[in-house]
Amino acid sequence: MNKYNAMKNFFLLIIVCTTSWSCSNQSSEHSIAPDPSNENDHFMAQTDSAQIQVNTNYPFGCADLAKMNHPTYWEGDLAHYGHLKQPHGQEFEKIRQCFNAIHSAQTIKSPRIRKLELIEIGDFFKNANNLDTAMQLSIDSIRYRLPNMGIYECYYSYQRYGNLIFLDPETNEAKLINIYADDLGGDGQTKLRYFYLEKSEILIFQGACYDDGCSLAKEFKVSINADGSIAVTSLTN
Repeated sequence: MNKYNAMKNFFLLIIVCTTSWSCSNQSSEHSIAPDPSNENDHFMAQTDSAQIQVNTNYPFGCADLAKMNHPTYWEGDLAHYGHLKQPHGQEFEKIRQCFNAIHSAQTIKSPRIRKLELIEIGDFFKNANNLDTAMQLSIDSIRYRLPNMGIYECYYSYQRYGNLIFLDPETNEAKLINIYADDLGGDGQTKLRYFYLEKSEILIFQGACYDDGCSLAKEFKVSINADGSIAVTSLTN
């Protein structure tokens, strides 16, 4: 569909521009720490988490995702290129509108983060080289503080990607999980990742859009254990 192809081309342009910078900040463990050369400036832009108020509650995300039967498919309208057949296609548009509303919130104060570690889920970003860049941006793009999950303070950031940040307040070390991506292009398709959070679990939905339609399935469940470990369960095996 035209709008997805246009977004894909734009996204690829971003990847080209940021790949060199991103690769220079990668480590084999997918973790980042503040640059020592500007560490003081970086921490000045952050604050003690005790000063950051919880500004949303569970459930968080698009509730319609949890109500659907999965996998779900929306057929493309070949008579109107770039659109889905109606009225069934309205379900898909409502999901996108839901996340647009979530992401329209203003950024809030960033907590003090000493180290940020990426926990990869599946191979969704296998051919994308700039997720580490998104990790960097996440620290300064927090829009919500959610109620704690287990031992962690929980934050949601959005800047091109939507990421959950789990912060250990004792160490100021955090873990990051990507739970939202839209219009991630590759191999003639637009890849999607959406989410719905309950207090005890995180559901991740993945899909793709082609010229002939869009599909979506419930792919993963993420749980936070009492000891702070994070368990990822595939729901499609």
